[in-house]
Amino acid sequence: MQRHYIESIANMVLLLLFFMAAVSYNGKLFGHKPENLFSSNKETVKIDAPDAAQLSALGLNNVILEEQEKGKWTFSNGQSEEYILNTNAFSKGIFGFAGPTPMYLYLDKDQRLKQVLLLENNETPEFMVSVHEQGIIQQWIGRSPAESVDIKPDVVTGATITSNAINRSIQASLAAVGNTQSSNQWYASFDLKTIVALLVIVFGIFVSFRAKKIKWLRTIQLALNTLILGFWCGKFISLQTLLGWTANGMNLLTSLVVILMLTLAIVMPLFFKKKAYYCTWICPFGAAQELAGKLNRKKWQPGKKSMRVLKHLQTAITLGLFFCLWMGMATDIVNYEPFSAFLFRHASPIVLGIAGLSLLMAIITPRPWCRFACPTGQVLNWINKM
Repeated sequence: MQRHYIESIANMVLLLLFFMAAVSYNGKLFGHKPENLFSSNKETVKIDAPDAAQLSALGLNNVILEEQEKGKWTFSNGQSEEYILNTNAFSKGIFGFAGPTPMYLYLDKDQRLKQVLLLENNETPEFMVSVHEQGIIQQWIGRSPAESVDIKPDVVTGATITSNAINRSIQASLAAVGNTQSSNQWYASFDLKTIVALLVIVFGIFVSFRAKKIKWLRTIQLALNTLILGFWCGKFISLQTLLGWTANGMNLLTSLVVILMLTLAIVMPLFFKKKAYYCTWICPFGAAQELAGKLNRKKWQPGKKSMRVLKHLQTAITLGLFFCLWMGMATDIVNYEPFSAFLFRHASPIVLGIAGLSLLMAIITPRPWCRFACPTGQVLNWINKM
């Protein structure tokens, strides 16, 4: 009993270290700056006017801005009055894969969008490159608030959450400045991929209770997790997701599938004694490793001495990553978990290499990434043990 309490306290301390790392990474906790967490200040999002360099990037020089309302500035350009918007003021609760995607919007005298400047964000760099290359922002140029109401904007396949956040932020900002009603209804989040992903997760719950009696169901479930949750939907929990939620909070509708994954990761071990439920029954990369392992029935198992070292490697990697975040070093390292390899069109060569190596090793030894390296699995493990 005493050992149990000691382990619980240790895991609470480790989770505290995770929150410290999240604050170091994003500079805020649940949408608040750390110094304002216990204050009565309700301002959680900083709405700044663009500086000279940002105005220049928008194609403007030597202009004097006058704040008309929060997040909206006007200036005289010749004989006409034009506008600058900060989308942070009009897109509350709209998050990308790793948090808000703030922008400055430059509108002409007719309130038509002339230029967009993306600001600093925590999105995966490869996703943002794809957003630019595939014209997600360009499709809005020249649009007026009235024209933006009913538009069904394009999104980047494989970077749907990121491009949706950009589209919805622009649409909400134009609607607000034009006093129009956006057609972006809550039910728009329930697209085909979301519905199918939810069905796969529900099927996984059923299989988790029946797999011992009907073993072939396990293989079907692994295939669905890999093909549907992974390659088609791109739905998974990652350390970047957890860091983003810790910094900004969650949006239930836009992140419904992943929030359900996290809920099951906590509830199933707690009430149904299913340890590491997410890693075993939902994670698409864990499923892909297990499928790869079926190519070879004879598996290599490390010796006892090696296992003593390897069983602590995952913790060491996770704490080492936290240290890097605390020190402000190599913050992009959170983008290199192999999960985004499912979005292979936008994944970096490093991610693809890590994923490929893990799958090759999975043929030799069971789930090597899950057992010996995964920081996301380690954080979920701490939550379960607490």
